[in-house]
Amino acid sequence: MKLRKKFVACVAAMMMACMMLTSCGTTPAVNNVVKAVDGQAEGEIGTTFRTVFFDYSVDSVAYPSEYEGYTPTEGMQLLDVVITIKNTFGEALPMYNSDFQIQWHDLGDGDDDYGYGIEMDSSSTVMPSEYSLAKNDSCTYHIIYEVPAEAKEFSVSYLEFFSDNTEGDVFFTEFNK
Repeated sequence: MKLRKKFVACVAAMMMACMMLTSCGTTPAVNNVVKAVDGQAEGEIGTTFRTVFFDYSVDSVAYPSEYEGYTPTEGMQLLDVVITIKNTFGEALPMYNSDFQIQWHDLGDGDDDYGYGIEMDSSSTVMPSEYSLAKNDSCTYHIIYEVPAEAKEFSVSYLEFFSDNTEGDVFFTEFNK
C-alpha cells in the first residue's frame, strides 16, 4: 500500500513537470529513479534504483527448465533474472555476480532462504563472477539462480558494501511467480 501511494504521488508530480516543460517547448526527461529512505528501498520489476555506486533495474524474470545446458538439481527450479546496471560512481567499479542475492519468502522463515547466482563464466549472457564496470558504462546481464521448486514469492536484493567493511542501504525488487 505504501508503494502504491508513493507511485501515485510520483506519477502526479511527473505529469505536472511534463506539462510545465511542454509549455516551454522542450521534451521532458522522465527520470523515475528510486532512492533508499531510512536505509531501504523496495520496488518491482522495472524499478530503477539509485545506489551510491550505480543505478540498476531488474528488467525481467523467467523460469526456464534449463539455461545454456545448465539444468537445476532435483527439487529446484531455475530463475533467470535480467539486470541492467549503469555506473554513476565516477570511476571504474569492481562488480560481482554475488552482489545480487535472491530470497524466497513463502517457505517459512529459514536462515538459509536465499542464494546467489550460478557461476557460468564461459557464458556471454550470464553476469561474470567478477568484472569491472567502467565509469559511465552500462551493462545488461542474466543472473541464473537455483531456488526451491515450490517457491513462488521472491526478491532480488543489493546491499551497499564499502571498502571499510561497513554496510549502507539495501534495495529489494519483489516479484511472484
